[in-house]
Parts: sequence; C-alpha cells; structure tokens
Amino acid sequence: MPIIRNDLTLFSGKKDTYLICDEGSGEVESYRKSLDYLSHQVWNKDYSVILGFDVKGMDNVQDYYEQMGAMLRRMTLKHVFCYGEQIETYAYAFPKGAVLYNQKQDMIDDLSKFDFEKESMLIKAPVSMGIKDVISFLQRRVHDTVYEINLNAIEHNLSYLRSRLEPSTRVMCMVKAKSYGMGDVEIATLLQKSGVDYLGVAYVDEGVNLRQWGINIPIIVMNPEDSSLTSLIKYRLEPEIYSMRVLRKFAAELEKYNFSQPYPIHIKMDTGMHRLGFSISQLDELIDFLRLHPQLRVSTTFSHLAAAEDPREDEFTHSQLARFEDMANTLMGGIGYHVIRHILNTSGIIRYEDKQYEMVRMGLGIYGYVPFYEIQRNLRCCATLRTVISQIRTLDAGETVSYNRRYRVQNTSRIATLPIGYADGISRLWGNGRGYVTINGQKATIVGSICMDMMMVDVTGIDCSEGDTVVLIGRDPSADVIAQEIGTIPYEVLIRVSDRVKRIYTLRI
Repeated sequence: MPIIRNDLTLFSGKKDTYLICDEGSGEVESYRKSLDYLSHQVWNKDYSVILGFDVKGMDNVQDYYEQMGAMLRRMTLKHVFCYGEQIETYAYAFPKGAVLYNQKQDMIDDLSKFDFEKESMLIKAPVSMGIKDVISFLQRRVHDTVYEINLNAIEHNLSYLRSRLEPSTRVMCMVKAKSYGMGDVEIATLLQKSGVDYLGVAYVDEGVNLRQWGINIPIIVMNPEDSSLTSLIKYRLEPEIYSMRVLRKFAAELEKYNFSQPYPIHIKMDTGMHRLGFSISQLDELIDFLRLHPQLRVSTTFSHLAAAEDPREDEFTHSQLARFEDMANTLMGGIGYHVIRHILNTSGIIRYEDKQYEMVRMGLGIYGYVPFYEIQRNLRCCATLRTVISQIRTLDAGETVSYNRRYRVQNTSRIATLPIGYADGISRLWGNGRGYVTINGQKATIVGSICMDMMMVDVTGIDCSEGDTVVLIGRDPSADVIAQEIGTIPYEVLIRVSDRVKRIYTLRI
C-alpha cells in the first residue's frame, strides 16, 4: 500500500477560528491522518470539520461512508458538515448533529446560518470536490500578497542543528517577535511537538499569548518588565534575572503567592556583550540573596556571545567562554546545586561544539539562515513572501517611474506594478535600480521609489502577464541577499514583513 502524504495549509479564519485545509487524497487513510492532526491541536478547545467526499465510480459507497462516519463519531466535534453524492442516505453512519448535503453549494448557502468562533476547523476534500470556495467564506483576510511559512522546513532545520549536538544537550528555541515575524503560535506549536526543552520570548505578553493558545512547555522571558510580573507569575512564565533590582522586584511579587515548589528563574551573566547581566563583582550579593530566598530556584544560568560567527574575534569569544565557566562555577558553588548552563547561539553551535554545556539556544538557524556557506547548504528556506503582478505597461525612453521621478527609463521598457510596499515591510532602501524580485524564474530589477502599498519592477524580456506570481523573499532573493543589498542583517529583513500581510503555513504529514 503506498504511503499517503497529506499537504496541509494552515491560517487564521474569522472570529478566532483556525483553518486546516487539505485538498488532496480521497482515501480513508488520508482523512484519518488529517483528523488525527486536528485532534492534537492546542489552538482552540473546540474542533469542527467540513469534509467533502468523492464517491463517483466507487464500488461500495455504503462501506466508504460508514468508515468516514465511524472516524467522526470517535471524536468530540462542535460542528460537522459533510457533502458528497448520496451522503444524506447514510445519515445513520455519521455523528448525531452532523449536517449532510448531497450538493456542496447547498452547504455553502447554509454556512452563514452557523456561528463559527474560537474553533479549529479541518476543511478537507479531494481536488475533484473543491474547497477553495468554502475556504473563501471562512478565511479572515483575502490578499494576493502572502507570507508562506513551510513548517516542514523548520522541522528539517531543527533536526539538522540537533544532529550537531550531543544527545544529552537540551535545546531552547527563540520565538520572540513572532518568531522573527513568521508567526508565534504556529511555530511554537511545532517546536513543542518536536520536543524542544524551552522557548524564549522577549516580553511577557508574548509568553502569555502562547500560554493562552495551549503552549505548556517552559517559556523564558528575556526582558521581564516590572509592570508585567503579575502576569508572568500567573501564566507560569520564567524570568531572566539580570540585575539585583529585577531579582528583588520579582522576589517581592512572588511573596503574594503560595507555591508548593520553588519558582524557576534564569540568571544572566555579562561576559562581555555589555547589554544585560550580572558582572563578576555582583556575584557575592546575588548568591547571598538566593540563599536567603529558597522560594527561588535557579534553573539555568547563561550568557550571550558577542561575535560567535566571526573568526577574527575568536580570542574575545574564548575569553567570554572562560569567564562564563568561572562565573557559573562560582554561582553553583555558592547556591549549592548544579544548574543548566547555556551560552551558544546558532553560530556558536557550529563553531564551538565543545562548549554546548547542558543546553544551547537556536534562533535564526531553525528558520534557515546561518552566516556559513557550507552549513547554509544543509538548511532549507522556510519563508516565502510573494505577491502578483497588478498591471504591466510599456514606457518609452526618458519616461520616469514613481515618486520624485528618481528612476528614468533608458530604453523602451515593460514595467510591472506589484501590490506591496513599505507598509508591508519592503524597505525603501530598495528601488531605483537596486534589488530585484523573481518572476517565472527570472530576476526583475526594482525601479522607482518604493510606495506605501505598491512597487514597480522592470519585466522587459521576461515572459510574464498580469496576475503572475512574484517572489520578493524566498530562495531567490533570499533574506541574506537582500540584507547585503541594503546594508543590514537577515533578521531585520524577515521581521520587517508587517502584520497586514497574510501568513499561511504549509505542512506535509
């Protein structure tokens, strides 16, 4: 029997619904896999399904519907909608309360009568039955510009980086700033399922959002603000403690609660980054305070390498590592127990494998970017920003494009307008002959100044039409290439993609 692969597309729907879409195989096993995926989601407490079945030419329609109905009866579902030829005849096989339609259009006409809110919904049918019109009714935003995140690529990158670690080394993954702009809940859910040990966020509200969406693994808050400590404790988030002021403030807030076990905290050491953290001279005061407050327990101690990726700074990096070991040993000797140590980021994992200690932190590496060519080849691009061509016009030599007439056409040219601009995250450092997009596998130079909602590219000599797909960030051009072109780093390129761009997630199961 051939292995069935389901290709899922995930995105937000109206009224806090979450849509899991699968337009693929009509095999019973394919439905079972997608239903199983739905049943393990943590985004919403309520699950619903809209399923289409193609039974044309099938020898035993009754047996097929009875198998489908049996799978659905084993689940707890808020809404069940199914459509397919003769399905109303087999109502007895489906869960009580299921709404069945022999014709898809009858179902679509009825959907507006139902209240879909805060539920995860599987929408599945074979290609022959079509689900695009069903999705259109339920999705929150419909745009030609989308940011597509391949979750399998993130899985691959995590697996590759883990292969460079000792089996006992724990993993912390950074999901701050919505996972560098790619999405918080979806990626955190994937990482939780993949068995990472910790997640890292910058601020408490980021961690609270993950908790509210069902993420239950430890979450470290790297910058716990005084005003958010109540929420931090309420949602059992774990604070980075980088100064005596923060430690005293947190200990005072914790006195309002009565936990049966000590509360986990994470001590940040300053080994040379000089951003946040305890200095060597402050360790005695830190240790004395921790001894007097047994309601606090240090889970990890860590520091941050300033230039792990740069061989020219190896001497400084080795000094940081040595300083960290000394400070960690002093801390552990003073408090009387061993704690998890971590200092390596993605670049550190690659260049200083002997300094994994008990845990490492993975950031941009799991999203497909490292500053090492040989390693980069082993990673997969996970994020693609794409749009379409809105209009194509031909301009004569001497005509100008966009604001302030900064770009002048040298020869008769075909210029395409794209419905995306700096409000969507496209830097105005692009444009006027600097940077390119990819259309049908060919590079199209960006011309004219980037507008708020639009930009123009030169498609002279490119076989393309209005409505064709345009790639702005992906394999080509990559965030690395764009960063080099405009003088920044891949982090900034990725995180610039604004929230008004619709995120969709793809996953093969």
